[in-house]
Amino acid sequence: MIIDGLSAAEASERLGVNPSVLYRWKREHLAELDAASAPQAKASPTQLAAEIDQLRKQLAKERRINEILKKTVSYFAKDE
Repeated sequence: MIIDGLSAAEASERLGVNPSVLYRWKREHLAELDAASAPQAKASPTQLAAEIDQLRKQLAKERRINEILKKTVSYFAKDE
């Protein structure tokens, strides 16, 4: 869980609460949003949060792959 560039551990330390409390608050807040969301909504806030988490993980993986490819290209470019 990352909020405004802070990890759950960093945010919990700043707030003086246990990280598990932050996760509980997040779950409770998303449950409230789900209950309040209109039935015509295509995706609930919980589904959107899960998708965002999945996309962040995918982006981090793609960035790691990109860095590896950049290093590989520079390695082989030196040989020429």
